[in-house]
Parts: sequence; structure tokens; C-alpha cells
Amino acid sequence: MNFFECDTCQALHLPHMQNFDGVYDAKIDLVDNTILFSAMAEVRPSALLPLAADLSAINASSLTVKAFLDMQDDNLPKLVVCQSLSVMQGVTYEQFEWFVRQSEEQISMVILEAGAHQLLFNAEEDVQKTSAVDHFLH
Repeated sequence: MNFFECDTCQALHLPHMQNFDGVYDAKIDLVDNTILFSAMAEVRPSALLPLAADLSAINASSLTVKAFLDMQDDNLPKLVVCQSLSVMQGVTYEQFEWFVRQSEEQISMVILEAGAHQLLFNAEEDVQKTSAVDHFLH
């Protein structure tokens, strides 16, 4: 598994997760004795309301994976999907490995499903649409 440590947030970013369609960023972080695996995907502004309506169903479909929307003024809204593991009493290498594998699978499935419903922003698709439009002057 490839990763790099971010200077600003001290998390371990996982560039291989960006190979999944729609994943903008993915990282593993340690917060208050809890390992947090999270991935973000940019949401189409037009899909914000349908996605917000589906959040309850997304969260109810898994006991461990949780999703929410992150909206900042100057950026596209983001779907954040995360899973956590409490490590207060310690964790073995096998437990950590299983947690990472399970998190990758479940989180990527949520994001892939959102992408299949055209809820996520796809920069490549957006470029293709704008380049395919012909403009005629009359």
C-alpha cells in the first residue's frame, strides 16, 4: 500500500484510492485513539439534494461506514465516507490490515454507487462535454 504523510494535516494519504472513479482524496488519520479511514468525492452541485436525501439510507446500510456532506463556500461540495476503529486497548497488525482492507472495499463501494447514479463530479467528463459543444455565429 502506497501512502505519503501530509505536512498540513499529519494524515497518511492513500493515492491508490484515487484510482477508483470519483475518489478525490483518501487518508488514514489517528484522532483521539481512533483510527479514521476516510475518502472524499466531489459532488455535482445539481446532485446535492438527491444525495442529501440518500444519506440516511447510505448510513443505515452499514454498521461501520458513515457518510456525510462537507460544503465549503469556495469549493464543490464533497461526499465524505469514513470508517473508524478504536485503538485505546491496542490493535494487532492483522486487525489493522483487516480494517484497512474492509474500509477500502466498503468506502469505495459507496463512492462507486454514487458515481453510477451520476451524483459525483467527473472532471474528465466535464471537459469532454465542453469540448463537444459547437458554437456557431449567425
